[in-house]
Amino acid sequence: MLPGIRRIACIPRPDWQSHADAIGYTYYRNDDGSFAWREDAYYAIAPAATETLRRAAESLHRMCLDLVDDAVRTRRGLDAFHIPEAMQPVVRDSWERRDAFLIGRFDFAWQDGQPKLIEYNADTPATLPESTRMQTAWRHATHPAQTDRALSEAALVNHLMALRAQDRVDDIVHVVPYPDNREDAVHARYYADWVRQAGLEAVHCELRDLEISTGGRLLHRGRIIRSMIRMYPWELMFRDAGARHLRQCGCRFLNPPWTALLSNKALLPALWQRHPGHPLLLPAAWTPDGMERYVEKPIHARGGENVRIVSGTETLALEPGTYGDYPRIYQQYADHRIDGVTASIGAWIVGSHFAGITVRESADAVIRHASPIVPHLLVP
Repeated sequence: MLPGIRRIACIPRPDWQSHADAIGYTYYRNDDGSFAWREDAYYAIAPAATETLRRAAESLHRMCLDLVDDAVRTRRGLDAFHIPEAMQPVVRDSWERRDAFLIGRFDFAWQDGQPKLIEYNADTPATLPESTRMQTAWRHATHPAQTDRALSEAALVNHLMALRAQDRVDDIVHVVPYPDNREDAVHARYYADWVRQAGLEAVHCELRDLEISTGGRLLHRGRIIRSMIRMYPWELMFRDAGARHLRQCGCRFLNPPWTALLSNKALLPALWQRHPGHPLLLPAAWTPDGMERYVEKPIHARGGENVRIVSGTETLALEPGTYGDYPRIYQQYADHRIDGVTASIGAWIVGSHFAGITVRESADAVIRHASPIVPHLLVP
């Protein structure tokens, strides 16, 4: 048993699917018929482990911001992140303006009571309904006397309110999901709800409905877009034909262009080079030299696609995917099984503060897009 976190079998609520439908969480069944949410187990997390995760997430977020600052200020510093040459001024301008950060999720391996960074989902993090209302509903129904650390909707709403008070977001926020993606359509509805709770106007719009004015401004049905929450990732947006307008479009994006460095796996060797031996990090580099067992990852990849796990000369796992053309980094393999099940412990950041926990697990060594979210409790 690993210190601080245990996996405990339990009985699912017989009507959990109808409850999921009621809160708008409608993508709980994967295309292969498996479930993206499971209630036949939960993770019991000790308060001390929660505090360890909070400190780790907030410390790593500060480390990441320092790294962004160095990369932006260093000549050719963005090259290592493979930011297209024409888009590097967009990233630099965004950082120099200190464009506001909204939300991100660190994914950790939990090893002997210590979190180890796997990656930072700090551009378009998913699992919003599972991490908020689904988690909370499960706890209320099954363990009403206990507590959890669901992703705090109040933290998101309060942060949006603070950004508006600081004039860092407009009164009207356009919410743009990834095209034709049922999961992101749900995320867009959740974001829109939080925007409205913050006292702002939310406008849901599709990417295909956006236009560019003759002056280079983003338009939706003739209205200038001044603030946007988008689920279309920067690595794709930077390579779109319309990207040439980003520098002058005047839109404030959440998350902003500088987060293209944080959601990029090139962050991992950059952090290790800057903080060698740091207890929250796993060794990572652009080559696997000196690593006996490692994970090969494209710098842009989601849901475990194109990940390869290698031990010596043997490939232990190889995931298919659509990211095979991107450069790759190599990270020391972390055995992050909890009670025999591979588990990724997610720690949310809203603004600059820890805002909740999400647990995702897999029956094998790879956490992938179809791997289920599993509820948790805080248990002394």
